[in-house]
This record gives sequence, structure tokens and C-alpha cells, in this order.
Amino acid sequence: MTPIKIVEQTLRAHVIHDPNYKASREKTSQLTVLGLRLPVMYAIEKKEFPFYKDFDSTLIIWDQIWKRSTIHEAMTLVLMYAGRHINELDLKHWKLLQGWIDRVENWEHADSLCWIYSMMYERYPKAIEPTLFKWNKSKSPWKRRCSIVSTIYYASKNRTPPKRTTVFKLLEPLLSDTDEYVRKGVGWQLREAYNLWPKEALAFIEKHLTSLSATTFSYATEKIPKQTKQLFKIKRQRDRSRQRR
Repeated sequence: MTPIKIVEQTLRAHVIHDPNYKASREKTSQLTVLGLRLPVMYAIEKKEFPFYKDFDSTLIIWDQIWKRSTIHEAMTLVLMYAGRHINELDLKHWKLLQGWIDRVENWEHADSLCWIYSMMYERYPKAIEPTLFKWNKSKSPWKRRCSIVSTIYYASKNRTPPKRTTVFKLLEPLLSDTDEYVRKGVGWQLREAYNLWPKEALAFIEKHLTSLSATTFSYATEKIPKQTKQLFKIKRQRDRSRQRR
């Protein structure tokens, strides 16, 4: 039996009747959704499949499953495996991993992949940054989202932050993006930028107040002081009114 059949058969064997959860997952993806919850899938992946060998050989097999499976959960297992072995991923794996974005069509896979990309970007910024700038101009909304979300995947004292100038340079072209997931990504990254560089982030937000969608503004200002947020709202409404005249 091929690895993809082993994985898909194993997943199907764990399906239980959970129609509400399954329906909620189906709203986010055009893939076949089995409705398995994440703890179940984590347990399945960690058990090890019969095709598990050394890391590199196993990653190649998971790569083929990522490219060929049409089951949402099977693709999720690929990301779980790569995430569990994040410390073993290096530049020799980058060519393979950067191709995974081409199959992304839902935010769950996009953001799990962005976490992997962000960890690699932290280690190899000079090698990976050109790809992020290329994706930043892509027609694919998922590549545009990943170009920014892969820079700061939650600000943390345990992580080495990217260059502030790079983050804002990637954000600026997407401030008026029409895709809802890109807009959310821009807001998310501005919020995380505020955690790292509050003064600079506030200045950036204020400079671009009228360019931000309602979604982006809401995400971006989640953690700023209420008084500052209220002032931004007033200025944003005033400046937009002037632009309409």
C-alpha cells in the first residue's frame, strides 16, 4: 500500500460522528474534510507510520502526500510532522518547503505553514527574505498573506525578531489589499509589531489610517491604549470624510 493510501486510510478509521465540527471545518476549505479534531491528528502523526525512516527520507514522502492528497487532514498531518521536526529543517529543505505554499487554499494550512516559514526565516533571513518579497507581489492572496505572517508569528522573548524596516516594508504594499485574509494578516502583523516596537508601530498606523480596512484597523489596534485607539478612530473618520469631499 502506498504511503498516501496508508495515511488516508488511517485517518478515515478514526472518523467519528461529529457533524457540527465537520461542517465548521468545511466552511474554510474546498478539500475533503473528515472532521477529525486536532488532538486526534497529533496522536496519529506521533504514532509513526510504517514509512517513517530517517527525517529527510520521511519528509520527501510527506511532501508527496502534501502535493497529491485532497483530504484536509492528510495535508494537516504533513505540517504537523514538519513542525514537530522544526529543529531539523535547514536551508537544504527550503526549496521543497517553499513549494508547499502553491497548494494552500485555506487559512489553517496557510498559518501552520507560516509558522514553519517564520522559524526558518528567523534562522536564515538573508536566504529566505527574497522569497517573501516575491510573494508580497504575488497574485495569490495566500502568498501575499504568508509574505507578512511569516515575519512575526507572535512576538516572543524567546524569538529573534526580524528587522523592523523589513516588516514595515512588506506591510506597506498590502495596506489596501482587497482580500479579507490578507487584511487580517496585515492587522495581525501590525499588532505584533506594536508588541516589539510600540512607538514605530503607532507612527506607522497613524500615517496610514485612511488606507487600513475596518478589519485591518480592528486587528492592528487590539493592544494599543484605549485613549490612543479612540483618537485614531476620530482622526481616521475625519481624514476619510475630507477625502470624500
